[in-house]
Amino acid sequence: MKNQPIIIVGMHRSGTSMLTRFISDLGVFMGNDKSENDESKFFQNLNRYILFQAGASWDVPQTVDLIDARFRNISSKIILERMDSINNVSYLGWKNFVKNRKISTRSTIWGWKDPRNTLLLPIYKELFPEAKIVHIYRNPIDVAVSLQTREFLKKEKNTLSSKEKIKVKLLIKERILNHSFVVEDLLRGVELWEFYTKKALDSDKIFNDTIHIKYEDFLHNPKPILNELSSFLEIDPKESLIESVVKKVDANRGFAFKKNDEHIRFYEEVKNRPLLKSLGYNNIL
Repeated sequence: MKNQPIIIVGMHRSGTSMLTRFISDLGVFMGNDKSENDESKFFQNLNRYILFQAGASWDVPQTVDLIDARFRNISSKIILERMDSINNVSYLGWKNFVKNRKISTRSTIWGWKDPRNTLLLPIYKELFPEAKIVHIYRNPIDVAVSLQTREFLKKEKNTLSSKEKIKVKLLIKERILNHSFVVEDLLRGVELWEFYTKKALDSDKIFNDTIHIKYEDFLHNPKPILNELSSFLEIDPKESLIESVVKKVDANRGFAFKKNDEHIRFYEEVKNRPLLKSLGYNNIL
């Protein structure tokens, strides 16, 4: 591979979108096809397909622990073939596609964000052994509450759109009737956070270049973390660019659960779980 990518990992609703926007501002190409959550649709679809082949999904990921060498080998070939086919025009955009039709031989700094990357790092290791892994993590209460809120908002919609009705008639494998029963429960949301976060922290055992960023630390004091991140990515941005990114940071987003008594009570129930303690989330209050 000519230029190894930057792979953004971390649990859903943990600040990966915010981080991706900032990395894009620093000059890294993160895809021409980013969704509203700043996820590359091209790699998102690839990840969904590979997870499906493993009998897993973003919210029921446990079978990824059963992936063997054969599966990794075949999956990596599928990803590479797709990356270097005309299908990659969605990621590259036509302008970049005309210049270089293969993602794998890009000469400029590039990467992508999809929380599902977290579950498939051993496969991406086969393709990009020198990739840089950027992991951001957030306290699990805010994560679980955010996921739960999103699900409940979806349930308020009782009718299908015309587009959704067509997908139902065609039996398109897309969650339309319900997005995730799992994260409607806060404890299950925390357990899912634990699964993802352990996988992301284990990236140190798979890749040589990894960085872990605490969401709340970033919100509290973003400039030194942005400087550290820039150095890690081997980027030398102008000071004015760093300052412009810093101005976009909303410090009020940290530990949002403290504004809700019910969520505080839930935090007291789970705060002594091992991973919360090891990451310093057991003494927030």
